[in-house]
Amino acid sequence: MVSALLACFAGKAFFVNMTTAEEYQAERDRLERNRALDWTTCSQDFVVAGETLKPMTVQVWFDLLALKSPILYNNAPTIASVVDYIWKHSPRKTNNKILKIWRLFWLQRRVIKTLKHKSDGPDMIYVLSEHIKSSLDEFPVDASGSSTRKVNTMPVVAGEASMIDELASRYSIHPREVLEMPLRRAFALQRVIRTSTIPDYKTLEADSLRAIKSKYLQELNNGQK
Repeated sequence: MVSALLACFAGKAFFVNMTTAEEYQAERDRLERNRALDWTTCSQDFVVAGETLKPMTVQVWFDLLALKSPILYNNAPTIASVVDYIWKHSPRKTNNKILKIWRLFWLQRRVIKTLKHKSDGPDMIYVLSEHIKSSLDEFPVDASGSSTRKVNTMPVVAGEASMIDELASRYSIHPREVLEMPLRRAFALQRVIRTSTIPDYKTLEADSLRAIKSKYLQELNNGQK
């Protein structure tokens, strides 16, 4: 899944004045760097409205999908959905009712103030989109297309349950530990499991790399290369 936010900011600054080949290499370098960071004590910081976002977990991803969060599904995410997304990833998130109300109040004020600013508003949405993009980079997609084939019957179990069982069974851990796992690590481990247990299993390249390749082919077809 790709957030609607990404469509709005896909061409921002990063690839300006690059050839398509340079774009591809730069994006590949980014993906490889992030893969390395997944298994280190280092991390990439995403700071939004004064909050440093934590890596998205499996649980948070499931929550956003269940709620059909506008920040993932809509072209115009609401202020409430932006605040909710930041709150779900904030290290200051708390279950204390009084503190929660207070912190959410001030977080919403900061978000609204930032969005009204000519440069800070777009910058904030861009950072959010990059956080989402980074979180979903490793989503495993079967190259054969079998994982996305449409059927007319309701699945026996939800995809979320299958994902949890796949990881919990393989590594003999409690389902709760899977839910608390950083999403990128969970996706990476799914790739490892499938490539090591399913004969001839292949996954597609990341969406961002395939988009650059598609752009290059379009340029060839239009005689721009």
